[in-house]
Amino acid sequence: MRLFAVFNHWLHLFCVILWLGGAAFQVFIMAPLLAAKDVSNETFVKIAKRYQRMVILLLFILMITGGINFGIRRAGFDEIPPGYISALGVKVFLVCAMASIPLFQLVRTKDDEEAEKTVSGNGHLPGYAFTKVTLIVGIVIIFIAAMLRQWKF
Repeated sequence: MRLFAVFNHWLHLFCVILWLGGAAFQVFIMAPLLAAKDVSNETFVKIAKRYQRMVILLLFILMITGGINFGIRRAGFDEIPPGYISALGVKVFLVCAMASIPLFQLVRTKDDEEAEKTVSGNGHLPGYAFTKVTLIVGIVIIFIAAMLRQWKF
């Protein structure tokens, strides 16, 4: 067993779990509590901001560990089937699209007053629609990753 390969794969999966787990927490826990007005909006805005900062670090780690994972997976093979490359390309494209969401949100919130907006009229957190999209696309990416992991080439 190659300990580095195991640790790298574990770190990659751990970062994915933190990223999508945070998105799921916002969608399934925070938004319903916010809509019911059970807890203060300011608390949830602080949580959402902290999560957004964490996602930037996770994206950096995911890019590095994902590249290493592909190199480890490819080692020892002269050629990779085109279907595998196509599926991997779709996965990478979806990851890039999903990663652009928090980066654009970071750029969009230029001044602190705009970032301090609490809740829009529909009772959701700022960027809530993007969080839902992140969760859905993330689930699709996990399916593609599982498919690639089982691919024998």
